[in-house]
Amino acid sequence: MNVLLRKVLNIPWVSGALVGSLIGAGVVGEVYLTSWASTALNEEEKTKNYEQRVTVHIENRRFMPQLIRLRVGQPTRLILLNDDAELHAFVPTDLLAQTNVQVGGNGAPQFDDHGFYRVLVPSSGQAELLFSPKHVGSYSFFCDLPGHVMNGIVVVEGKKDMLQ
Repeated sequence: MNVLLRKVLNIPWVSGALVGSLIGAGVVGEVYLTSWASTALNEEEKTKNYEQRVTVHIENRRFMPQLIRLRVGQPTRLILLNDDAELHAFVPTDLLAQTNVQVGGNGAPQFDDHGFYRVLVPSSGQAELLFSPKHVGSYSFFCDLPGHVMNGIVVVEGKKDMLQ
């Protein structure tokens, strides 16, 4: 694709109909849709608004991974997949206190006076937590069901820490 056409296609307001016409006419061979929406944003805004996704598998009474790194202030989708044959809980100590948390999936969220407390994830179930970490620090998480010795750590880093 020539440089002029590439510049035209990177304009955020280019319509899907125009792109379809160009592709149909054989003018454009490859189109990367993901770059269009972010073209109007500068690099700092792209980094700030990008959703970080972390999947935690629960298997053999263990969280995997046990160490999770997140960026402060960045929207986060934490996906909990219970691959065990038994119910488990995900209790993030202080990480989500006074934080807006949206919960999806078939887990059962529980709240207390400080906000989100824990989510119970059924066998072969899934829970998704959508939030933005507010404070830099290390926060433990664990399963508080009797006999379950499962734990891990979430490290929330500042922007400078993530670059190192």
